Amino acid sequence: MGKYNQGILGPFSGKVGSVVGSSWKGVNYIKSLPGPNASNTEAQQKQRSRFKSVVSLASSLMSSLIRPVWNLVGGKMTGYNLFVKTNMPAFDESGVLVNYTDFHASMGALPLPQILILQDDADVASGIELSWKDDSATGIGYADDKLHLLVMNADNVHILNTASVRSDQSAEITLPVSAGDVHVYAFFGTADGDKFSPDSYSKIVLS
Repeated sequence: MGKYNQGILGPFSGKVGSVVGSSWKGVNYIKSLPGPNASNTEAQQKQRSRFKSVVSLASSLMSSLIRPVWNLVGGKMTGYNLFVKTNMPAFDESGVLVNYTDFHASMGALPLPQILILQDDADVASGIELSWKDDSATGIGYADDKLHLLVMNADNVHILNTASVRSDQSAEITLPVSAGDVHVYAFFGTADGDKFSPDSYSKIVLS
């Protein structure tokens, strides 16, 4: 129980409600009691699970994607932090990537081709075919922009830096994954790697 010594403006010792009175070296002071510890609520646990998964993925892509692509567009934020912030919404509360359309492999000011189509190549195991329109002559990108892919399935994530360029208008790629659901993010980068485009997402089922 708290005890007043000199009225409401005087010192007191002990606890009164959520306030504690005490003195130290002749100086009287009061402080509020800390509230209940809410640092481990269910919501915060879920947020930590989501964050942990995104950070783990970002760390695995540091040299192949974060530094060469995301560091170019981070501004005041590091490419690593921008990747994590951008892709958090793609993960559910248990830390599983479920919203593939909300995930992004690339960001940047380089334009994507206006028409980009990706489909399974039925004649090649784990093969895909891509086609697009080259508008570089009209100032949309550059003819020698290179095609890049982020490929993921339930087990692995791969970055493919292909030899195909924008002026090719098509590419046939054999993916380093087995049959099943595969998520592919296609994007372009300038020949010297100083600018990249946003990505285009496609889900395919390899036979």
